[in-house]
Amino acid sequence: MTEYLYPLATVVLDFFCVLFCIRLTASRRGPVWLIPTTMSLALLAGSTVCLIATASDIAGEQLSMAASYAAMFLLGVSAIWLLTIIAFNQRTKPDRIVAEDRKALNEAEYVRKHTAAKYRYAVDRRPTASHEIRQTSSQEIAGKSRIRSSDIDLYEQGTVSAVRVRKPSSL
Repeated sequence: MTEYLYPLATVVLDFFCVLFCIRLTASRRGPVWLIPTTMSLALLAGSTVCLIATASDIAGEQLSMAASYAAMFLLGVSAIWLLTIIAFNQRTKPDRIVAEDRKALNEAEYVRKHTAAKYRYAVDRRPTASHEIRQTSSQEIAGKSRIRSSDIDLYEQGTVSAVRVRKPSSL
């Protein structure tokens, strides 16, 4: 039973390598993964031949011992191959931070282009908008008014710092 351990583990490991490569072939970077997929299929075929040779009694005891040694060698090669596939996948994957920054930049550019037109129409088009603003103090407003200056609320009309506070008159 233990003579089937290495060939069976090799077949399972190569099968996972083939499935992983097929999955990556269907991704956006698919053509890059065609060569690793064919190499994984070749390793799977070799490990399957070793498993069949170990399981069959037709070949004899000498061939089944050679097949089990070849299966141990293929198990090491398959493990290294799986690590290589994983490392190559991580290396070819785009950097997540750079992709998020690019996405945010594109979104900001889109928002800027589509909102700039709205702000152009918000320009003040009144005829008085281009004239200079007169600087008047609250004392001038109170002096020009027909109402007594005590009735004007200077807090609403202008700056308060220029106003002297009157002492309350006694009645």
